[in-house]
Amino acid sequence: MLDKIYRNLYYLGLKSGYKMRNAVRWLLHKLQIPLKAIWTVLAAAFFMAAGAIRKAFSALLREAKELLADFRRVRGHLRKLLKTDRKSALALLRTYAQKAVSRHGVVIRFAVNTGLPVLAFVLLCLTVSSYSGRTLALEVNYNGSVIGYVESEAVYHEAQELASVRLSTAAKVDSAPVTESTSYAIKPVKRSEIQDAAVLCDEIIEHSNRKITNACGIYVDDVFLCAVKNETDATSVFDNILRNYKTDDKNAVVGFVEDIAYVQGLYPDSDETVWDAGRLTEQLNSKKSAAQYYTVQAGDTVSGIAQKYKMATSQLFALNPGLNENIHIGQQLLLSREVSYIQVQVTKTETRTVSIPYETVEEKTASLYSGTKRTKTKGQNGEQIVTELVTYVDGVRTSVKEVSRQTTKAPVNEVVQVGTKKAVSGYTGSYSTTSYGKRFIWPAVGAYSTSSGFGYRRSGYHGGVDIVKPGGHSTGALVVAAASGTVVTAGYHSSYGYHVVINHGDGLSTLYAHMLKGSLKVSAGQHVSAGQAIGNIGSTGNVTGPHLHFEVRVSGKRVNPMPYLR
Repeated sequence: MLDKIYRNLYYLGLKSGYKMRNAVRWLLHKLQIPLKAIWTVLAAAFFMAAGAIRKAFSALLREAKELLADFRRVRGHLRKLLKTDRKSALALLRTYAQKAVSRHGVVIRFAVNTGLPVLAFVLLCLTVSSYSGRTLALEVNYNGSVIGYVESEAVYHEAQELASVRLSTAAKVDSAPVTESTSYAIKPVKRSEIQDAAVLCDEIIEHSNRKITNACGIYVDDVFLCAVKNETDATSVFDNILRNYKTDDKNAVVGFVEDIAYVQGLYPDSDETVWDAGRLTEQLNSKKSAAQYYTVQAGDTVSGIAQKYKMATSQLFALNPGLNENIHIGQQLLLSREVSYIQVQVTKTETRTVSIPYETVEEKTASLYSGTKRTKTKGQNGEQIVTELVTYVDGVRTSVKEVSRQTTKAPVNEVVQVGTKKAVSGYTGSYSTTSYGKRFIWPAVGAYSTSSGFGYRRSGYHGGVDIVKPGGHSTGALVVAAASGTVVTAGYHSSYGYHVVINHGDGLSTLYAHMLKGSLKVSAGQHVSAGQAIGNIGSTGNVTGPHLHFEVRVSGKRVNPMPYLR
C-alpha cells in the first residue's frame, strides 16, 4: 500500500516539475524585452539612490554612536543602583529606555527591521535542515505498542515469519495463545530509524506473551535448529567437528556442505529452543539418514537394479567397489551411503602420474620381403603429472577437477619396418608369393631342396618333408606361411623345437618346425597371409642339423606335403 502511494507521489511530482519548467521557459521568453527595460530603469534608479543611501547610512552611524555614548554614561550609575535599590534601578531603566526610543528611534527601528528577518531566516534554515533527513515510513503498532518503523508491509511480514519460526518451539511446551494485533500509520521519520526484518523480529518476540531470552540462534541451510546462550559455545562445537578433518596440507579447505548461520537475538526461553553445548554436539554427530542396501534376488541384473532405484549403473558400481555383472542371490549391494546430520567437505589438490601411450609408425623398406615386418625402434610410454582439485564429503571422494597436466617424460614412437621386396619363382633360391604347385607356395626362401621325404625311413615314420638349402648353410633362411590362415600355435615343443601351426580352414593346417630360437614373428590367434614371414630355419628340438620340417595335415591326419606344393 505504502509503495503504491510513494510511486504515485513520485510520478505526480515528476510530471509537475516538467510542466513548471516549460512554463518558466515560455514566460522568460515573453518577458525578455520588458525585463531588459526594467533592468535599465532600476540600474539608473540605483545609481541615483546610492548617494541618498550613503547619506542616510552616515546619519544612522552617528545616531548609533550617540546611543552608545548615552548607554556608557548611565551604565555605571545603573549598576550601583541595582546593588542598593533594585526597584529604583528598574524604574530608572524604564525611563532610560523610553528616552532612548524617543531620542534614537531611527537606530532602534533599523535594528528591529533588520534583525527580525535575519532571525526568521535562521529559524527557516534550521527547520529545513531538521526535516531534510526525514522520509515517510510505516509506523508498526503491535499489540498496542509502537515497535518500529519499516519501509513497507513486506518487511513486517518477513519479520513476522522469522518470529513465527523462533516462537514455534515455544508453542510445543506453552499452550498459551500468541496475541497479535497489528496496525500501521504513515509517519515522517529519520532514515536511521527505519528497521530491517531481523531487528523488527526481535521487537515482535519481545512484545509477544512468551517468556524470552537473548541467545544465539543456529540455522542449518536457513532452517532453525536451536539457540544457545552465547555464540562462542555454538562456534566451538562446530570448530571441534572440523578439527577432526584437519590435514597437514596447508592448501586444503575444510568446511561444511551445509550453510551454517549464527543469528543473535531474542528466542523463547524453553528447553525445546535453548540447548546447551552437549545437546548440540549430540545432534550434530547424529545421522540424517542410514545406509540403504539391496539383497540380490533371482533374475536380478546390475542394470535392472539400478533402473529400479532410478540411479545410473555407473553410480551403482561406484558405490560397490569390485562389483561386476556376475552377481549372485543373497548378495548385498549398497544403494546409498549413510548421511550425517551435517557433512564436512574437504577440498585439496592431489597429484598422480599417468602413462602416455606411444604410437606405432610404419616404415617401408626394400631390405625385407613383402608381408614381413620388423621392429626397428621399440616404443616407450611417456609420463605426465596430473594435478587435480579433489573434493571429499565425509571422507568419500565425490568430485575431481583437473587443474594442470605436466609432461615429465615424452613417449618414444615404435618404428616398425614393413618389407616391400618381391621374390621371383623357381628353384633359384628366390621366392614367389604366387602358388607353386597345386595349392601352397614353397615355405622356405632360398631353401628349395628336400633332405628327407614323407613316409617310412630307417629311423621310423616321417610325417613331413625336411627342406634345406642346396649345399647346406640353411640356418637363418626365411620361413613363410604356405597359405593364408590363422596361427594356432607359436612356441616351443620338445620334438618340434620352435614351431608354428597355421589353420587354413576346411580341416587343412600346416606345421613349420625346428625354427631358430627367437625368430618367431607371429603369435597364436594372429591372421597371416600367404608368403608372410613367420620365422627362420634353425635346429631346435629333436634334430641332427638345421632344416625346416614341414607338414600338411588334413582333419588332423598328416599327409604327403609334396602334392600340395607341386
